[in-house]
Amino acid sequence: MKTAEKILLISLDLFNSQGERNITSVDIANELDISPGNLYYHYKGKDEIVNALVDSYVAKMNAIPQSSGGQSSQKNEDFYKYLFYCLETMHLFRFLFQNIAEISTQYPAINSKLQKVAKFQRQYLRKALTEQQQDASLKGTSTDIDLLLDIISLTLFQSLNYYQMQGESLGNPDIVYRTLMTIYFSLQPYYQEGGETAKIKLAILNKTLINREAHS
Repeated sequence: MKTAEKILLISLDLFNSQGERNITSVDIANELDISPGNLYYHYKGKDEIVNALVDSYVAKMNAIPQSSGGQSSQKNEDFYKYLFYCLETMHLFRFLFQNIAEISTQYPAINSKLQKVAKFQRQYLRKALTEQQQDASLKGTSTDIDLLLDIISLTLFQSLNYYQMQGESLGNPDIVYRTLMTIYFSLQPYYQEGGETAKIKLAILNKTLINREAHS
């Protein structure tokens, strides 16, 4: 692994475990056992490191597969798989969301990047919910969909803060499935009783929604 890649990997780990505000460029260099000058050769300070990590986050979010179409049951499953991968990626870069308002203020250059990803995400979620409504697997009006979008977005972006306030370890990957189940329960009253989504609920509870072997 190249030094520049190691710097980002170690920086991400330190930011996630100790908080971005508590880590300096010198801390990163010491963790890597390199000189601050060597670090500066690759990244001209912590701002560039944070910006590079945001670029990596954006790339991973944009690469998440969306619905492949097909029958409503498949589209519903794709919808929750998309949410899972979003949550997994946000968990990987969780330092960005533990205090997103402060990060955005401190690094204004990255704010537009995060907003663009969030806008793209919301557009897809609206499309997916509307398709579920048209397929009659999801009840509700257009106003209901607007409110459900708000609930989903709030859950996506604020769940880490909630678990942090509860004193839970944010390094626990189970948080991803727990947050996904929170979203499911928000939508459950709008699903047809006994429909295909009941299988999705079971897959989320059993943590079998994603077949890692099939994706390896």
